[in-house]
Formats: sequence, structure tokens, C-alpha cells
Amino acid sequence: MALSKLRAELAEILPDKGISEINEFQVKIIDAVKAGKNILGTGPEGSGKTTSILLSVLQKITEPGEGSPRAIVVCSTDQKAIELHAQFHRICRNLDLTVDLANEKGNQIQQRNDIFDGTEIIVGTMRRIYDLYIQNGINVSQLKMFILDDALTLFKDGHKMKIERVVESLPKCQQMLFSSTMKDYRVQEYIEQFIPYAVSIETE
Repeated sequence: MALSKLRAELAEILPDKGISEINEFQVKIIDAVKAGKNILGTGPEGSGKTTSILLSVLQKITEPGEGSPRAIVVCSTDQKAIELHAQFHRICRNLDLTVDLANEKGNQIQQRNDIFDGTEIIVGTMRRIYDLYIQNGINVSQLKMFILDDALTLFKDGHKMKIERVVESLPKCQQMLFSSTMKDYRVQEYIEQFIPYAVSIETE
């Protein structure tokens, strides 16, 4: 499908970044983002969930802020965080937006300083994001989006309590949760407690 669902500035630069069209799943996600709804995105590996996250954030975060992050994306592994940060960076540099990486392989003090200097988007692992958060290294007062990628793996790896502690302190913002399944009891418990009225969007 065409990129016309996206804001004009974003749609214009995407073909040069290797994204010339979006699939039906991604269109539904973008429509829900525009409507301000919380979202549960379900699909297998390779179904377009990661690109959905990328486009959703860049659709909603349209201009530089005043230092505090506007979106946090939590990935299940260091490698996934590194790869998604790289994808964001390739596009953000053309949109005058800053994206910072908060992962366990990086230097925590440097990451904290980078975030303190001002950023619109943080991509990272839950352990590092949580560590920075409890050290007052992340100001969430202006946050507009909080996104969990591969939520089932995050919960299986023991990050549920960290996620819940951060989410409990967030201002009202749009939440998105992506997973290969929503049927696991840990995923269900989280949804019922924190995003009970989210719209469900599935793909195969």
C-alpha cells in the first residue's frame, strides 16, 4: 500500500530509506496511532511489527521537544535495540529528531549524559532503561508513547516488574504492545492491569 497514510514529511523521505510501501497490518496500526488509541499488535516474526513501531513513533513525534523524551521503545534484546536504533537514526537525521540508545552493551554514564542533553526517542533494553529511570536519568513527564516490542520475551526474561514500575509512573500517554501471542497469562495480566481498552490488531 502507498505511504499516503503517513504525514507528508515522513512519507517523502521513506523511499530513500528503503521503505516504499506499507502492508495492511501497518496501515491499521498507523490508523490507530492517529486515533490516539492504545494498541495490541499480534503477529509472527517477519510480519512487520518492527516497521510498525518505527513508523508509529515517527508519525506521532513530529518535532523536537525541549529535552525530555517523547517516546520510549523497549526491545527484548541488546541486538534488537541496536538494530532498531540504527533504523530510527537513519530516518531521524532527516527529520531533525534525536534518538538515543539505552542498552546494556553501552556505557551507562555516557547514555545517561546523552539523554540528559536532550532526545525525542529512546530505544533500549528494559534493564538499562530501568536502571537509568531509577537514577533519575530519564524524565518521563513529557512522554507521548511507551512501546513494548516482543512483550512475551520481555516477561519470560523476568522484566515484568521493572516494566510495571516504570509504567505506573508515566503520564497519560499512548501505549503499544507487540507480541507473537497475547494468550500467555503474563501478557494477559499486564494488559488487564495497564491497557484494558486497547484495540487489538492481528496479522499472520
